[in-house]
Amino acid sequence: MKILKTLAIASVALALGSSLFADEAYDVIKKQSTLEAPDSSQAIMIITDIEKNGSTSVQEMHQFGRKEKGLVQTVFDFKSPKTVKDTRVLQMEKDAREDDRWIYMPNLRQVRRIPMGDRYKQFVGHEFTYNDMGIRKVDEDKHEMLDANVKITVPGGREYTCWKIKSVPLKKSEVEYSYRVQYIDKETYLPAKIEYYDKKDNTKIMKTYTTENWVYLTSKTGKKYTMRMKARIVNNFTGRQTTLDIKDPVFDAGISAGYFTQQYLSTGKAK
Repeated sequence: MKILKTLAIASVALALGSSLFADEAYDVIKKQSTLEAPDSSQAIMIITDIEKNGSTSVQEMHQFGRKEKGLVQTVFDFKSPKTVKDTRVLQMEKDAREDDRWIYMPNLRQVRRIPMGDRYKQFVGHEFTYNDMGIRKVDEDKHEMLDANVKITVPGGREYTCWKIKSVPLKKSEVEYSYRVQYIDKETYLPAKIEYYDKKDNTKIMKTYTTENWVYLTSKTGKKYTMRMKARIVNNFTGRQTTLDIKDPVFDAGISAGYFTQQYLSTGKAK
């Protein structure tokens, strides 16, 4: 009887410990999702694809963002080279409803909606997907704390102290991976590293994301935000990589609503 009682107590303690870990993981991800974001943003993004053989190709993209009443609107406008110039993507991310995304393809002179089933595909040919360029909602995943205090070093040498959290999507048909293991920086709540595990063999990491550099940025209104200045994603199966470098970021300077329309997608003119 004493042994059974001890086992019962141990089982309850284990269950409570697992529950607390789950709650802690959820709280960290929730905190990350509720960090204050600027009302408007604009920046130049330099995207570099690095092939396994070391060859590179570079594209320049301008980003415009606006936040208003539970809606986050973002436009990506490709400026060079000629092969992608005037390609534009509009994202409208909503608190309580399904997000919307559209793309304008200049060779077809056509704006089309990106269906949910295509959002795990490459973002204009890069290793980042359309999902990677957006914000994943907290309740779209089940979160589990794997380690509450882990130190990592990312490419470029930056060191982080992190929470290590496993996030399993509730709707696996909407993503390209089986689950993610996220390393969330304790200072900034930025994702220092994310490992994406393969759908066919969930013991293998299919791609790895890292935040290689970030800064504190003071906005035009005097508020201070964290800003990712360089990120990298590596396809572990092919060896191909994409880096994203941010230049000339500006927060809270105000921006016309005309950027976030299908008219801007097709004309490049905000009215």
